[in-house]
Amino acid sequence: MGDETMKVASATAAALAMAVPVEAQDRPSVAPKNMQAIAPMLAGYTDQVLFGDVWVRPELAPRDRSIVTLSALIATGKTAQMTSHLGRGLDNGIKPSEVAGMVTQLAFYTGWPNAVSALNEVEKVFAARHVDLKLLAAVPPATAPLPGSDPARAATVNKTLAPIAPKLAQLTNDFVFADLWRRTDLSPRDRSLVTIAALSAGGDGDQLAFHVQRGLENGLTQTQIVEALTHLAFYAGWPKANAAIGVAGKVFAKKEVAAMSEVQVIHSGQEPKAGPAEYFTGSVSVASPFKGTGDARLGGATVTFQPGAHTNWHTHPLGQLLIVTAGHGWVQVDGEAAKPIATGDTVFISPGVKHWHGAAQGTAMTHVAVSEAQDGTSVTWLEPVADDLYNKL
Repeated sequence: MGDETMKVASATAAALAMAVPVEAQDRPSVAPKNMQAIAPMLAGYTDQVLFGDVWVRPELAPRDRSIVTLSALIATGKTAQMTSHLGRGLDNGIKPSEVAGMVTQLAFYTGWPNAVSALNEVEKVFAARHVDLKLLAAVPPATAPLPGSDPARAATVNKTLAPIAPKLAQLTNDFVFADLWRRTDLSPRDRSLVTIAALSAGGDGDQLAFHVQRGLENGLTQTQIVEALTHLAFYAGWPKANAAIGVAGKVFAKKEVAAMSEVQVIHSGQEPKAGPAEYFTGSVSVASPFKGTGDARLGGATVTFQPGAHTNWHTHPLGQLLIVTAGHGWVQVDGEAAKPIATGDTVFISPGVKHWHGAAQGTAMTHVAVSEAQDGTSVTWLEPVADDLYNKL
């Protein structure tokens, strides 16, 4: 470097050193060699601000930062930058199947050409890392739950879009939301994070408010959304990040006003539905569902089991509370003896514990079931309870 370039680099380093933690200054440079040689100031910002400060902020996990970064790169067609960031994302915990889910999600929200271009880079990284593509052959099922607000979304589409573009309305309701958004290769939370990042990077503010709200419903916190948009400033530019923050701020303000005055009263027997056959054995009805507002992750419903009816084995990431309001039944943890439960009993199952519960063979049972969502998911359903196990009770 020339003397003048060296002076600029030294002055930049000194200024940046005052703004970042000492430990960040000791990290080896991640700036490309041509950046260090041609744009030393940019190299300093890259090493000490972007990777030395922003990437290590605890408000957003490294895995989430990789999701945001990759989503922005795919959405804006900057596939030349994907190789290093996809490798970083895999190291940060993104699964190959989740990468496939991200690309598929972004095909709908940023266009098929962007997705196809991204896949060319994904293929190279997967080959270099010896990812077994056979593991990606299975199509993920569309079984993830949609938030309670989805009927209102569908009604809006039918009212505003269907009269003008009925086919687009049908595709939106039947394929984008009833199918794509329910695929299990991405959690609902991660799917929202991908979409928010892509819309923000593309400057698609008209759709962003809805997806910020849905992200909150799917388990993202206000802090995480703000931090994601802050991170995005480096990958989509300050104007796009500022515009997205403006949209998100209006959503947060409405949420805070609603949270101050909202009291939910769910009356007995409201919205009864049959328990899905893939999760229950026998006749089961689910009524009076509820879900917390704001940052609350609490949700549940009143579940009535007819005699002999019961759940599959399942787990809850943050545990489950059962309050038996009528009848007699059973609860059993995998590897332990079943325990009888009856009217007035309260049962708590610890986080991640495999269990089932339901009515006794000759008596119906009703309980209120309450659990919290983690990353947008409150339950993981497993295999049915073996008939011989239940019939012995």
